[in-house]
Amino acid sequence: MLVAYVKRETAYMKRQGRMNRLALYLLVVTSILGVCLAHAAEDVPKNIILFIGDGMGVSQVTAGKITKGTLNLERFKVVGLLTTFAHNALVTDSAAAGTALATGFKTVNGAISVSPDGRPIKTIVEYAEAAEKSTGIAVSCSVTHATPACFLAHVDNRSKDALIAEHIASSGIDVLFGGGAAWFLPMSAKGSKRQDEKNLATHMAKRMKVIGSVNEFQSLNDVDAVAGFFAEEQPGGVSERKPSLPELTRRAIIILSKNKNGFFLMVEGSQIDWGGHAKDMNYIISEMVDFDNAVGVGLDFAKQNPQTLVVATADHETSGFAIHDGSVDVRKVTTVGHTSGGHTAAMVPVFAYGPGSSAFAGIADNTSIGRIIIGYLQKANEKPPED
Repeated sequence: MLVAYVKRETAYMKRQGRMNRLALYLLVVTSILGVCLAHAAEDVPKNIILFIGDGMGVSQVTAGKITKGTLNLERFKVVGLLTTFAHNALVTDSAAAGTALATGFKTVNGAISVSPDGRPIKTIVEYAEAAEKSTGIAVSCSVTHATPACFLAHVDNRSKDALIAEHIASSGIDVLFGGGAAWFLPMSAKGSKRQDEKNLATHMAKRMKVIGSVNEFQSLNDVDAVAGFFAEEQPGGVSERKPSLPELTRRAIIILSKNKNGFFLMVEGSQIDWGGHAKDMNYIISEMVDFDNAVGVGLDFAKQNPQTLVVATADHETSGFAIHDGSVDVRKVTTVGHTSGGHTAAMVPVFAYGPGSSAFAGIADNTSIGRIIIGYLQKANEKPPED
């Protein structure tokens, strides 16, 4: 079809006396390129890894680059920007933004994957499960915190950790790494934050291995499903947090990639945001670098497994962070500013690599992340017609 088209157009243009050899060459190249791009747009990834840097704006990325020299984020081939407003406010919280990323729909601040009037909205994880893919969550916060909760629960208020934990325990998640053990233990257990005797950890242990220490994590053998709780509530910062986010990411990928149908994994660098709330430059940068190291793990896997789409973005920007001085030569940021201790309405970056990545280029809304990924999962779930 392409050859016939080029021949037909070439003959026509020659008859008109308006084509030289260079123009003919450009026509052929452009036509072939157009076909290649069309095919690229139709690529459906087998594996999808979504990295979310909570509170990560362009300045946070810049600070990470100054400090680290070269970021893994620089390995992405596609870059864009996202607006982040909530259904009811210009400045979003992590719940509304997480819902947009996880479902492709806007909701009100505080809501976890429910519509503004409280109706549950199907999440990426649920679509991935329908496509018979393995699913995983790895975060540097409690797994009941707003962003991870948006992928696993449907609750009207992000503060309902106990209820969110119940939703998580009843979900089909295959890998769950983070903090928040206190919400999965009965009230009578030491350290529990529950107000009832529900033992969600025991419930989860019926279908997956449940661990609660670094030693257990390091000695994990060949498992198909695991929940790892590494803090009663919130894990500490980079220097005291073990296992590290890159280690959690690597282990999650090893487990999930055993599924012949592929997998979906969400990894959150949760505490970039907390550094912004604290107006703590060093906190922001250390968490940014840790997050970037985790992104590198995902990209390394994608390089060896070309059917893998990797997307990295943020739920919102935190603190109006700005860099005022420092040195590229000595890799140090010395002077910064913050417009507030809260979130801002600034657009956030999105990076994409692998099959289907071109759809993330340019300026869009954060709901586009959920809608594009869900679209790929729905396409993967399409069954070929029977004979």
